[in-house]
Amino acid sequence: MASDLLVKSYAEALFQVARAEEMLDRVEEELTRLNKSLDSNAELREFLSNPQIFPEGKKSALSEIFGGKISPITLHWINMVIDQGRQRRLPIIIETFFTLAQEAREKVTAEVITSIPLPEDLATRLEQELSKVTKKRVFLKPMVDDSILGGVIVKIENKVIDGSVKHRLEEIKNEMIKTA
Repeated sequence: MASDLLVKSYAEALFQVARAEEMLDRVEEELTRLNKSLDSNAELREFLSNPQIFPEGKKSALSEIFGGKISPITLHWINMVIDQGRQRRLPIIIETFFTLAQEAREKVTAEVITSIPLPEDLATRLEQELSKVTKKRVFLKPMVDDSILGGVIVKIENKVIDGSVKHRLEEIKNEMIKTA
């Protein structure tokens, strides 16, 4: 329970500052990139979790990695989380931030899984189409999974739209089995 309150307080602090500075979209995008880096890079997670590395070293390294690519608001917040020794909780704090941002704007997050990185123009068009369908502002959270072979899988508001080649091939296989 105390842990949940702690997570929420860190997320809420960043959310309040980002909203006050009218940078909510940018901070959300930056946290998406950071979260992706944490998910895909075990060395980065280990580095941040290593108690033998002083906070200054961690902050310096993150500043080198993300410095010019993220806003001072986000960088300062990450440094605060590290100073407080909460860096292991970053993924859950970030997810809590996403929830707060989504609730505040009547905006939904759509996980978009493709076999290759989604081109910017396609992402923009997909965001617009999903916004029309849901009648809410849609924030895309792009993910790459080459096992889907091609196409796209969209997860939005507890719904899954599976337009992947892998899924279609499975459907064809099942139809062939039924008719055999």
